[in-house]
Amino acid sequence: MLSKLLKYDLKYMIKNMTIFYILSIFFAITTRILFNLEQSIIINIIGQISVGCMFSMIASILINTMMRSWVRFKDSLYKDEAYLTHTLPVTKTELYNSKFIQTLIFFFIGFFVILISLFIAYYSKDNWLVLTDYIKTITTGLNMSTSFFVIMFITLIFLEVFNAIQCGFYGMILGHKKNNGKLGYSILFGFIIYLLAQALVLALIFVYGLFDSSVMELFKTAAVSIDVHAFKILAIVASLLYIVIIFVMSILCKKELNKGVNIE
Repeated sequence: MLSKLLKYDLKYMIKNMTIFYILSIFFAITTRILFNLEQSIIINIIGQISVGCMFSMIASILINTMMRSWVRFKDSLYKDEAYLTHTLPVTKTELYNSKFIQTLIFFFIGFFVILISLFIAYYSKDNWLVLTDYIKTITTGLNMSTSFFVIMFITLIFLEVFNAIQCGFYGMILGHKKNNGKLGYSILFGFIIYLLAQALVLALIFVYGLFDSSVMELFKTAAVSIDVHAFKILAIVASLLYIVIIFVMSILCKKELNKGVNIE
């Protein structure tokens, strides 16, 4: 039954997100074409407008992935659609898992479309060399593998944003247990849970630092120089902590859902 639930959730997201994917790639193509034409004042102005539209669509992909995930979660569990949803022969755990997987899938798709758009708009041998040389300058100075730096940077951003989305889910579950002001409580609880999650990550890193002096130095010193070992450990530990927090929070969300749902 999970696959059927997921199918409807994916259809909803495809319907609402496809336009942003298409426009992002469209403006990436027009940007590429305009930047390769013989430049004039008009062409340059149109090109800058195209660039602005492309980055607007990129931002819209990220924002709408978050917003639409929250809207879908609320509509299917607490609004009019919920009257049908909760009559289906499915568990609340399956309902939550469907929303969780749907969000994960569209976050991967969103990141992929953004990378494709940037590639279309800006890729050239010269630009690629400039980018790789810039990254190598940073990683060489840190005595760090370039691939490790890029992978950890993207991973941390992905986990951070995905964690924020799930905090929103948890906030809605708790907020809709209230009799009044459900939206306000949902936002408040989601924000508090997000802050608690961030504080927990920081606290656990501090605890780890008690056993690793190089990491503890990051809490003690204000020096600009970065200990490479500490940076690597910090990135890995933070990533693992986010994964654990996301997993544990999903369990808590499902536990709260199984206690009952108050439909608006």
